Parts: sequence; C-alpha cells; structure tokens
Amino acid sequence: MPYIYIPFWVDEAVVEKLTTGEYERKGGIIRRSDNKRIVCWLRQEGEIPEGATISYTLFKIITGHSDVEHLSDEELIELGEFVNGSENLSSFNFYQECVAPVGAVTNKYRGFQREGRNEEAKEYASAKRQAMVNIFARTYIPNLKHQVELDMIHIVEDEGTGLIDYVRRID
Repeated sequence: MPYIYIPFWVDEAVVEKLTTGEYERKGGIIRRSDNKRIVCWLRQEGEIPEGATISYTLFKIITGHSDVEHLSDEELIELGEFVNGSENLSSFNFYQECVAPVGAVTNKYRGFQREGRNEEAKEYASAKRQAMVNIFARTYIPNLKHQVELDMIHIVEDEGTGLIDYVRRID
C-alpha cells in the first residue's frame, strides 16, 4: 500500500527544533525527543474537498481543532456511519462493542429518512445524541488519538482527490 505525504503548517521555531533533533514528528504530532511530551498537533491548511466533509471533521477532532460535542445531530450520525463503514476505523478492539449500537442508531435514522419521516428522524437523532457523544468523545476519539500517537495508524490524504483516510500500520 503506498503512503501519501501531506504538507503541514508548523511554526519556524518548531521546524528549527525538528532539524536539531530536539523535537520529532510522530504521526500527526510533534513531540520532544527526550521525554516524548507532545509539543503540538500538526495542522493541515487549505480547502476541504467536496465529499470529504466527515473525514475532515474526524481529522479536526483528532487534532484538537474541533470537538465531538460541537457536532450537529446529523453530523454525529454521519460520523457513526463513516466510522462503521471504514474497515480500518471500525476494527479497533476498543470500538468493537460500539459497532452494533452505532449501526442501530444510524440505520434507524436513515430508515426514517427513507420513509419520508424527516421530523421523526430529527427527533430520533436528538434523542440519541448523548449516547453518540459518549461513544465518540469518551471512548473512540481518545483511543484513536492514542493510536495515532503510537504511530499504529497513519492519517493520509490522497493528493488526487484530497480525501483523508486512516491507515493501520502494517510492519
């Protein structure tokens, strides 16, 4: 599987310390080389490609530029569908018990929509909001960040489409 390298913006002082070896890049973070404390999260700049909204939303949450609790009810449903639909993102052991509940919520929501019951879909998403926030904010995102920090997964961008993907490291 090919790796795609993404340009990130970092402060000049950080670049200087990277070149001297005082700091090191590990996944989507810059950390001190001696004690491994995180100095900063890498930030990608530029336009969000059409069709990549939820993958960029997850990227922003992982990098600390957004928060799960600030997502709308619809965005939480989309996040659940995105994670459950991704072989890499849904396969982590810390998420296995969440796949079925998240799938049940997203399927019922989409079922209401398919039947033209949009108001019921909105009410249902609102009623399930806290459960979805709990799954992603308290369990999934902290564990996913940890996987990135340990370099167990990579956040990559397809330069052709601009879509972000999350790739498990295979040695």
